[in-house]
Amino acid sequence: KNHVWRIRKEYFRQLKSGKKKLEIRVGYHQIRAAQQGDTITFENYGQNEFTISRVTKYDDFVDLMIHEDAEAILPGMTKEGVLAALREIYPPDKEKLGVYAFKLDYIDPKTKNQVMYLRASSLLKDGNNRRFAELVSQCYLMTDWITRDYPDHVDHYYSKYVPGIFDGEREIIACVADGKYVATAIMKKTDDEKKISTLYVAHEYQNRGIATELLEQCFKWLGTTKPLVSIADYKLGQFEKIIEKYGWEQTEVLDGFYNNHSKEIVFNGKLS
Repeated sequence: KNHVWRIRKEYFRQLKSGKKKLEIRVGYHQIRAAQQGDTITFENYGQNEFTISRVTKYDDFVDLMIHEDAEAILPGMTKEGVLAALREIYPPDKEKLGVYAFKLDYIDPKTKNQVMYLRASSLLKDGNNRRFAELVSQCYLMTDWITRDYPDHVDHYYSKYVPGIFDGEREIIACVADGKYVATAIMKKTDDEKKISTLYVAHEYQNRGIATELLEQCFKWLGTTKPLVSIADYKLGQFEKIIEKYGWEQTEVLDGFYNNHSKEIVFNGKLS
């Protein structure tokens, strides 16, 4: 959903340049309606669009300044200066509505709607070391949240997945859209196992065919449309269409294999 807001010209310029990273608002109805993944357009400044990549609610401006960086809100100002500036804009009765911090990312018209798929091994082969390092870092950051289901994810990622790219047993594919990393797939291929370890698409980029394209690229690299896959039981509904489309067969149910709060549903093979 797109929301149209107003903003002071100096703040708009800072947001567009990236110097100002957070836009602070109070809890009017139209502000509360804006969610992560939505876009913001500011009136009176021509064609412009920003993606909301984070929304955080605070009780008041003091609470905000305890948790957020002043430089991200108003570049060049101290916490005390930012607090004073915000209270100049919003009187106490408006502050009581709640304070919302929006992390906004400017969408460059030149890159909008462009979608690229990058393969880690190809970047290495081409000697594009910087882009390789960027891909590795960004794909981990996208998937760090899954450590609540897979506590060893960070260890496996950097001790197994990344080194495995160099010997050809692992691969990481990333999707870049609107100039940012929005999806990834991580795979393993050995004589004994062909597995998709991770498949993730950011919420705001789902239902755009990205997951399907990632899967097709995975299948091509793995040489099969039925790789070993395991899914936490409470996430199973998210993958029903994929499971049905490719005829994946449930082969195992594991309790307490990765964590103590969910079962792991295994398809097309056995987890070792």
